[in-house]
Amino acid sequence: MANILDDLKGMVTNQIISSAASHLGESEGGISKAIGALLPTLLGGLVSKSTDSSGFSGIFNMLSDNRNAGFLDNLGGLIGGGNLAHGDPKDIAGSLMGNLFGGKVGGILDLVSSFAGVKKSSTSSLLGLAGPLLMGYFSRKIKNEGLNASGLASLLGSQKSSIMSALPAGMGSLLGFGSGISTPSASMPEAPSTGGMNWWPWLIGLLGIAALVYFWKGCKGEVKEAVENTTEVVENAVDSTGAAVSNAAETVTDAASDLGALFRKKLACGVELNIPEKGMENNLVAFIDDKAKPVDKTTWFSFDRLTFQTGSAQLDMTKSAEQLGNIAEILKCYPNVKLKVGGYTDNVGNKESNMKLSMERATAVKATLVALGIEPTRLDAEGYGDQHPVAPNDTEENKAKNRRIDVRVTAK
Repeated sequence: MANILDDLKGMVTNQIISSAASHLGESEGGISKAIGALLPTLLGGLVSKSTDSSGFSGIFNMLSDNRNAGFLDNLGGLIGGGNLAHGDPKDIAGSLMGNLFGGKVGGILDLVSSFAGVKKSSTSSLLGLAGPLLMGYFSRKIKNEGLNASGLASLLGSQKSSIMSALPAGMGSLLGFGSGISTPSASMPEAPSTGGMNWWPWLIGLLGIAALVYFWKGCKGEVKEAVENTTEVVENAVDSTGAAVSNAAETVTDAASDLGALFRKKLACGVELNIPEKGMENNLVAFIDDKAKPVDKTTWFSFDRLTFQTGSAQLDMTKSAEQLGNIAEILKCYPNVKLKVGGYTDNVGNKESNMKLSMERATAVKATLVALGIEPTRLDAEGYGDQHPVAPNDTEENKAKNRRIDVRVTAK
């Protein structure tokens, strides 16, 4: 069976990449990386939608339109089209973007731009190439293979693993695709050794995961909860002893027990948060409100209810959504505040892999906050690997403390 993602990448020739780089004022490496991130993102959107037979029928009708095949005859001429990023319903390809991602296209552009090191405007233009490419490809495939909506959904489902594993770090969390697919092994640090057992390559058997994103309306205290793409976790990852394993989840559970009682915290704009007395949100707001405490480079606040899938940059939103939503609400209430997100690991494994993983995790947190309505210019992300430990890496408990995400106020 042909690999859809490889087919699409093969259509983006070196000549097209070179032309796009020249037209957009970017490096060829950056253009190649951005396209390599956009294509699996678009395919991931199709995979996600294909599980809803009623909703997918409309998307199938768009894809099967014979006019789409013409896109493939002049891919280079699509560079700079760019209006697809706005999901213009008058444009068939733009309408597809709107159906797949709704209002999240802006977050996609921010994440891919950061991932590839190119301007957001350039990523928008490249989306104007990738969208029609996808539609032209499927138009021909549907016609040549006589596929109906069910057949296309089945084809997409059969290639879910390869598509999801090619997503840039943080994209699955941003779009709520689910976390049943691990990130590529190259981005995973070596696992800690405990009694000779290798803990991290546990079997990932999740068919789906609840992807929760909390949205609040303004600063008037009205709360609106949006629950998207919710599925039930029907299998647990199990190690060789038969016990479920997740170092990150265990760390969060242990930390949460020391955070004190929940209380209603009223922010300056009138919004109330239900947060722990000793939790990160309360400490962050206290720092922001205290005019005697200036912004510095040493005051950091650690997330205490944030969880990633073990060894990856995939956020577990069933455990992390509430605190990420609280931080977004705080930023909305204090519009002058800017944050830097820092990612850290323990000292186990390859330093280069740890640095990469810490950066991917910090970027994933930034992307999720952007998806919650925070302007990307107010956020920065950096990975520090095993630098700046908060505890000696001599016990599993201390290593867990060093695997963290912090934020620092850079303006208030």
